[in-house]
Amino acid sequence: MEFVIENEHLIVTVKDKGAEVSSVIAKKTGIEYIWQADEKVWNRHAPVLFPFVGRLKEDSFRYKGNTYPMGQHGFARDSKFSVHERLTDSITFILAPNGHFKDVYPFLFELQLTYQLFENQLSVIYKVKNLDENTMYYSIGGHPGFNVPLTEGEAFEDYYVKMTPETSRERLLLEGPYLAADKALEVEQNNFPLQRELFQNDAIILKTPEPTTVTLASKKGEHGVTMSYEDFDYLGIWTKPQQDATYVCLEPWCGLADRSDSDGVLERKTAIQPLEPGNKRYYVHRIAFF
Repeated sequence: MEFVIENEHLIVTVKDKGAEVSSVIAKKTGIEYIWQADEKVWNRHAPVLFPFVGRLKEDSFRYKGNTYPMGQHGFARDSKFSVHERLTDSITFILAPNGHFKDVYPFLFELQLTYQLFENQLSVIYKVKNLDENTMYYSIGGHPGFNVPLTEGEAFEDYYVKMTPETSRERLLLEGPYLAADKALEVEQNNFPLQRELFQNDAIILKTPEPTTVTLASKKGEHGVTMSYEDFDYLGIWTKPQQDATYVCLEPWCGLADRSDSDGVLERKTAIQPLEPGNKRYYVHRIAFF
């Protein structure tokens, strides 16, 4: 089922499956900013990544002597959320534990997603609550895909991704779907002109320990998006390298794929987030559409 929120600037559609944004349209221009999930290319719009970001070795993890199966990016993106609160310009979804989750994830939890509009900006607020008697271990992240190009007469290569503050950052490398062990680089690059070959080895992954702003825009046009956040430790920039993949994902993450040398033990997983019993934690990123 789909739900619509709007204000004087934007119309946003969100699905209860995965609490996934499937459309953001600017009222003034009619521009659709969100990738429309072409089944032949990439069949998602803006999935929510929980309780893992990326791929686990052997698609599983180990906790207290037991092995649990888990697909890439976790189960939230394919789960049906309940609507908790709905207003004209905001909506909140909740994913609560059930028996199926306990078979693949040994913690009781509540995941809440709120989408809230203010002028030309969409705030995405994640709330994770540990309902379990044990320390809960998880990762969380966003994966919104934006149409590139946004307007006729432009090409994919006319666009760029720019990060601020302009500073050196740690770039994490991949070996297949996993983090390459001990192969991070310190890079000075803050501007990424879009080219297909950038994504031949999957995503660009950068560590972002400071408040970060990321802009996807065209050197020829005036439209794009700006994402800002303070609560996420990493940014993934991704698309498929093929010509018909006319989108780019800007992905704020608290969590990473397994390292290539991972032993699969959950408590030792790289960038895992611990949360004590009864505690909750918030993560927020904001997207301005122009």
